[in-house]
Amino acid sequence: MTKHLVGVLLCALMAMNLAGCSSTVSNGKSSVVLGEYKGLSYAKSDTMVPDQEVQDEIDALLESQATPVENPERNSTPVASGDELWIDYIGYVDGAEFEGGNSNNEGASLAIGSGSFIEGFEEALIGKTVGSTTDINVTFPDPYTSNTDLSGKAATFTVTIHYVVKHEIPEFTDAFVNEYTHGEYTTATEYHQYIYDSLVTAKEDEAKAAQMNEVIEAAINNSTFTLDETEIEETYNEMVDYYTSLADSYGIDLETYASHLSMTLDDLYAELKTNAEDTIKQELFFDALIAAEQLNITEDDYAERIGEYLNYYGYVDDQAGFEAAYDKETIKKRMLYEKAAESLVEWGVPAEA
Repeated sequence: MTKHLVGVLLCALMAMNLAGCSSTVSNGKSSVVLGEYKGLSYAKSDTMVPDQEVQDEIDALLESQATPVENPERNSTPVASGDELWIDYIGYVDGAEFEGGNSNNEGASLAIGSGSFIEGFEEALIGKTVGSTTDINVTFPDPYTSNTDLSGKAATFTVTIHYVVKHEIPEFTDAFVNEYTHGEYTTATEYHQYIYDSLVTAKEDEAKAAQMNEVIEAAINNSTFTLDETEIEETYNEMVDYYTSLADSYGIDLETYASHLSMTLDDLYAELKTNAEDTIKQELFFDALIAAEQLNITEDDYAERIGEYLNYYGYVDDQAGFEAAYDKETIKKRMLYEKAAESLVEWGVPAEA
């Protein structure tokens, strides 16, 4: 499956029989004979977090919290492309003001070159100075979807430039941290540690996922599959229906959706056909592995893992709602697949760097 496509959740498919310990599992006419799945090699990942990565996170945070203020050093210099201005404006069509064409003396931010105003508006302000008022003649595009009554019409905007904006970046202080986190963290040292710990956790999660993917792929490649064409076609059709519905939700057809992924419709169909086969193989493999190793999810396992699911799916403090929405047995099956994948890594051997 390529990075472009969202996978179908394996956990939502077919009930799992954990009785017995055969290395062969059949699902209808499709079947698998497990190959070697223990002692597989996987790459070790570097989970070290250098000081600079922590500082980069802090810098990005501070920049995101910068305050736009007047830049007095630009009061006598001409406006240039890339400047951010604080302006007021009044728009006229046929000599009369029109709805939505007035900043109402509340001021408005405008980045020159952003293309956020109609064509010609921003360019006309280049070279003007702070404090000046100028008339700009422009023409609304045709069609103009924001207000079809203005489509193709000539307009004049009277624009006053109040000042060029600069962004004051705050310092990483105890006071900043306390305010930003609403008191959850009260010192810069505490929040620095939080950022470091978060980066470590993210790297460890990425490493875990990469290791799982590596051993799963190897174990599946070591196994022998017999796939039923009817089952492949059914799974493929389910995937096509899913992406067709997804495209419909965006108000486009499947061919247009495929183009947004830099694919033709035929490319998408071919990709989904491959994905259907891969999905069936993964289901068969995990069912066979779970049966062979007699893996299960105990109530203690479930209680230990459920918190991560509630956080991920937005059901914090609402386990009953989550289980009603996704079905407890389906959730347990997803957990069981994860446990099987974790076991493959535990049975594996980290490759030497």
